[in-house]
Amino acid sequence: MNTEKLETMPESLKDLVSGQTSRRTLLSRLAGTASVGVIGYLLSGKLRPAYGQTPEGDLGILLAALFLEHEAIAAYQAGAESKLLSEGVLKVAVAFQSDHKYHRGAIIGAIRTLGGQPIEPEKKYSFGSLKNEKDILRLAQKLEKGAVDAYSLLAANIQNKDVLNFGAQALTDEVRHLTVLNGALGIPNY
Repeated sequence: MNTEKLETMPESLKDLVSGQTSRRTLLSRLAGTASVGVIGYLLSGKLRPAYGQTPEGDLGILLAALFLEHEAIAAYQAGAESKLLSEGVLKVAVAFQSDHKYHRGAIIGAIRTLGGQPIEPEKKYSFGSLKNEKDILRLAQKLEKGAVDAYSLLAANIQNKDVLNFGAQALTDEVRHLTVLNGALGIPNY
């Protein structure tokens, strides 16, 4: 199996992260939590369990992460197309969607490097009734929280150092997204 290094996040994205916490502190606070979406997807039989600690396990983890990225991209697209977002919120949603597209591309590259076949996005996602901007913000917050929980849990099981480094960078983006969305919804960030 080819273990080429994954491209890392550009320096220009790192300065967007505010209030950085050490990776160790962040992971210890979030350890033990799991994304209901990822676990449900794994239990659906569409993927093998993501145990990690082997190249095949890393592949399973990457496939689960790719599912989350596909879902987030679709959710932000649904929000943007709804015409319910104010101009400022729309700009942030498009920026967050761009981060998820970057993650998706890197994950697809890593899956191929490990000899796997990336999964395609679902044909249709059900995000419930989105009647106003707050509904969209709640949906995004729920998905970002699930991504933070999943990346935190799954990262502990990754064997490949390059995949782990990318996962840590993706987790940083997810935490930044969640922090912004929690602030917009008046949810404390602790």
